[in-house]
Amino acid sequence: MGRVYLPKDVRHALSIASDEPLDVNVVGEKIVLERRSKSVAEGARGIFKLKKRVGNVDAEIHKQSVRAAARELREIRRR
Repeated sequence: MGRVYLPKDVRHALSIASDEPLDVNVVGEKIVLERRSKSVAEGARGIFKLKKRVGNVDAEIHKQSVRAAARELREIRRR
């Protein structure tokens, strides 16, 4: 992985942040720099907020799964 520095006036003209990653492509004899499209993960980052800190994710998932299964069983019994 390498770095290419763009002049400040070029970055400002295109509203490119100094730390913004760009994709580098070769088209024929030219090098083309393009804005990197955001991945789904990047776009969703920060959407989900936890109400409390989770120490052991696997244990928490198991606990929530057991609770959900118990709710479903109670609902089936009521029918």
